[in-house]
Amino acid sequence: METISKPRRDASDRKGLRAAIGIRSPNGWCEIDGCQIAWQEVGGHERRTQPILCLHAAGSGSREFHPLLNHRMIGSRLIFVDWPGHGRSDGFPEGSGQKLTVEYGATMLQRLIGQLEIEQPILLGSGFGAAAAIRFAADFPHQALGLVLCQPSGLVASNSSGSSRQGNRGLRTMLRRIEKYAPGKAGSQLTLAAKRQALRIEILKPIMRSAVAVARKSLEQSSATLRSALESLTIPALFALLHDSLEYPLSRYIALLEPSMAWAPRHQFTVFEGAFNPIWDEPKRFSQMLTGFVQARLPLENHTHAWMISAVDWPTKDNNLWKCVHPECGAERVLPAGKNAN
Repeated sequence: METISKPRRDASDRKGLRAAIGIRSPNGWCEIDGCQIAWQEVGGHERRTQPILCLHAAGSGSREFHPLLNHRMIGSRLIFVDWPGHGRSDGFPEGSGQKLTVEYGATMLQRLIGQLEIEQPILLGSGFGAAAAIRFAADFPHQALGLVLCQPSGLVASNSSGSSRQGNRGLRTMLRRIEKYAPGKAGSQLTLAAKRQALRIEILKPIMRSAVAVARKSLEQSSATLRSALESLTIPALFALLHDSLEYPLSRYIALLEPSMAWAPRHQFTVFEGAFNPIWDEPKRFSQMLTGFVQARLPLENHTHAWMISAVDWPTKDNNLWKCVHPECGAERVLPAGKNAN
């Protein structure tokens, strides 16, 4: 009986598949260690706007952050980057022996920020990207203004039952959980968008398997040093955590964070509904949280008002008092209940 083998995909085929989940329209490429790194800037291009450097998870791409494009980011601009061997970026040159580890990611970020002439960015990292952001902030203090860490990998042990499921069974489980724990109505555009993103990641799994394995091993080996790095941070970090994550149960993050916040009140966390990704599950709320975090970090003269409810039913019933999130700004607004100041 004749055996029919599947055709092997060459490098251009693999990069074409990766591009579907990476940067849509690169502004350019930065060459680092012989690897062309794709980047894209979105939003206000004035130098006065605050840069937010977006760092995706291993096995994914910059499309992770695209839901943020549908929500106004006051006074900020987003800079997307595809890690080596991801999205539209090249893989490492053959024979170089270089691998995408947490430590390399931090060093690469330092060189990338220098080439793009980005001054004190906020680092928004997801999964592996969040781990690299923590390592960068510890290794290169004062170069970032703050960290927003979305389901960061490496700090807590992953649930093997959540990370080991493969193939159709694992995909069906994920899609069911997206449907079950979606904060909106089942079948909503929000839920459908999250499902499409999950399908994209699943389709890419075969060609990203080796890169994901390297990243996972690096995270396991770096776990202790990442927790030490978190304790040494001189800049504030905001954790965006999922209420119903199967791979990283919320209780494990809380057990790690609550003691540390007693001595580092500059760190904080926000819990999002859903089971897939905070940015895809609740993009509007995530954008508002990110905007508030960014504006609270800026010098008073450079910030733009971002609002948080300070008092309910004040000064009269059915009215709410909103205050600007910046610690030095005294701006206030009174709005009818149900209206959002942002």
